[in-house]
Amino acid sequence: MDKPLSKLYLFNLDNLLLVIKHLYSDTGCPAKNQQGIIRSLVLMLDCDEHSITKWAPKVASDRLLCAACGFEFGKAPSYSSYYDFINRIWLASHKQHVKKKLKPKSFYAKPRKKLKAGQKLPPKHAGVITKLASLAYRGKLREERPEKIFQEFLARCIVDQSAQMGILGNINRFSIAMDGSCYNSGASHTGVKICDCQSKGIYKCQCPRRYSDPDATWGWDSYHEEYFYGDTLFSVTASDSPYDLPIYLRIAQAPRHDSILTIFALNEVRKLYPDITFKNFLADGAMDNYPTYRLFHQWDMIPFIPLDSNARVDYSKPHPGILCFDNAGKCRSSKQRFARATFAAVNIHLDAWVKHTGFSIIDLLDQNSGIAA
Repeated sequence: MDKPLSKLYLFNLDNLLLVIKHLYSDTGCPAKNQQGIIRSLVLMLDCDEHSITKWAPKVASDRLLCAACGFEFGKAPSYSSYYDFINRIWLASHKQHVKKKLKPKSFYAKPRKKLKAGQKLPPKHAGVITKLASLAYRGKLREERPEKIFQEFLARCIVDQSAQMGILGNINRFSIAMDGSCYNSGASHTGVKICDCQSKGIYKCQCPRRYSDPDATWGWDSYHEEYFYGDTLFSVTASDSPYDLPIYLRIAQAPRHDSILTIFALNEVRKLYPDITFKNFLADGAMDNYPTYRLFHQWDMIPFIPLDSNARVDYSKPHPGILCFDNAGKCRSSKQRFARATFAAVNIHLDAWVKHTGFSIIDLLDQNSGIAA
């Protein structure tokens, strides 16, 4: 437990109040345990646990884990407090989400048409990238998104500290890399039938049904050349950092093209980090289009993008993504999936902090015990 506890010791959440204060009322019983819940979620992923319902009682029954997270032993929050906290900082109505789960939805079968190696699903609407790039340059691009508080938390409590430590790269000529990755849902893509077709001997009907993850959709994984059911997790990383640190995450529908997400991400990340001068941009051929190049020119950024071609890549090797959840537990909610992705990004930064500083909680305890003796 040396490294996980060392990471929590370096984890400073003083800026958390500025991020979440407006989400709570100024009257009534004061909220508590927010910092402890965040530490606990970070520690949960670091201990390779992905179930909050299993992790919360484990923390509550362990004095060391309680102390590490900042809980008073015997008064640690239950798993419902974890879910309530995530629901609060996710800027979308939880009641509407529940109604959406209960409302029948048209059956959407897995697509059969397979694309070529390295090919991605094209944007649904022609000319959409040109329109979005124009809106972004004029400052009129829509910015409402449910994950905004998660993004601000990562920026103010984690990335800013990494910048002060000098492990992000040159913030006056900052280089970033962007890419989208497949984020599988743990829910069934077939849903739950509510019709009486089976009683009539019809077992393969197309009737509307209920889905436990109504936000999940089918998308094409161009890396593994197969369809997946879930979301697209779009990430921005500091490409000049020796640790490839993520600075921004965004979740979108599975078939959303990376070129569209790039416009939104560029617009939002520049506003999220006003003290950083973004200069160099690295991406794959999905962003190879003239509207995006013009936007880079207007924002004084230099793109490094290969021409969009059908060149083959060695797909037998593991995906070179920073955040990889291929072997992790999958959630039935895009909200819970994004929360885990955010805290996984926090762990990447904390790993870099421990490595950069060489800090060890065991060494600190040994020094203190020596002084006390």
